[in-house]
Amino acid sequence: MPHDPTALPPPADVADAIRRLSEHRVYRDVRDAGGVRRFMEHHAICVLDFMTLVKRLQSEVTCARAPWVPADDPVSARLINSIVLDEESDDAFGPEPASHYAWYLAAMDEVGADTGPIRALEQRLRAGDEPTRAVDESSLPGAAKQFGRTTFELAAGPLHVVAATFVFGREDVIPRMFLPLARELHRRGVACELFLRYLERHVEVDGDLHGPLATRLFERTVRDDRARRDEAFRAARRALAARERLWDATSRACRAAEPARSV
Repeated sequence: MPHDPTALPPPADVADAIRRLSEHRVYRDVRDAGGVRRFMEHHAICVLDFMTLVKRLQSEVTCARAPWVPADDPVSARLINSIVLDEESDDAFGPEPASHYAWYLAAMDEVGADTGPIRALEQRLRAGDEPTRAVDESSLPGAAKQFGRTTFELAAGPLHVVAATFVFGREDVIPRMFLPLARELHRRGVACELFLRYLERHVEVDGDLHGPLATRLFERTVRDDRARRDEAFRAARRALAARERLWDATSRACRAAEPARSV
């Protein structure tokens, strides 16, 4: 899945980090239902904190308050609103629209994954708790806590930092990660229908629509400003490194969940 040739290319080390994530062993380590459960329990934070990035971008480039005033950049407003429509109210899940987060929780329930830690974190965020403290004090796996803390810290940065985190740490890399995982689950015949539909939906919509939209939005935030571009790619490196650490820990957890083999 190559970058749009008209887009601002990432530095070589960012492109290499994306490649490593697309080839990570975690996709091969999700071998059975136990592996799916461990994967989802580690990954759930990515689904929840993703929307903080989305909403931060939306709050910056649109007017979501009353009284309404026109957005400074209607093109950017259109780009992020198109992404929000699917992420917050996708009609591909079932008879009624649902957020991708709600879809993911349903998929966790389907395979018997523990949703308690992520639901408890959601409630703390809903109550207005400071995000990094809430995630640090959650009962999520340690690597998931670290990932969430990184996301919330980057989401509090300037617009170009948030946009870089969003496009390189999420929308560009997600289809590259989810496609091999979906293929492996199909190959092994693991029963996880909702999770597979979730993965395939993101391969489709992020690769074909959201990724290019997010890239255009990112480019409009940095334009020709070298200092912004450099700061943005530092954020991208940090986001990708956090994902790689999370995948390393998830891979270990999935292998530990495998049933003992007779010898």
